[in-house]
Amino acid sequence: MEDFKLSLLSKRLRSGKCQIKFIITESAQEKMYGYMLTESGTTLREVVKKIERQVKIRGEGEYYHSHLYNLALKQQNEEILIFNS
Repeated sequence: MEDFKLSLLSKRLRSGKCQIKFIITESAQEKMYGYMLTESGTTLREVVKKIERQVKIRGEGEYYHSHLYNLALKQQNEEILIFNS
């Protein structure tokens, strides 16, 4: 997934954090969607970088349950959930 479009919707939660829903489209077809939880001071640039990093990891096939192979390692990006459409 090299060339994709990212759409973002945000919602402030009572806890003060922000829930971000994102939709990833490629060639005018929805491929994935997901949710991300961030602190209220996180910039748009930081949010986009985190999402792009996770999409790249998922495209390389290293995304699925990598934390199960070594239970001593904590999953790095547990605040992002990505689903196929």
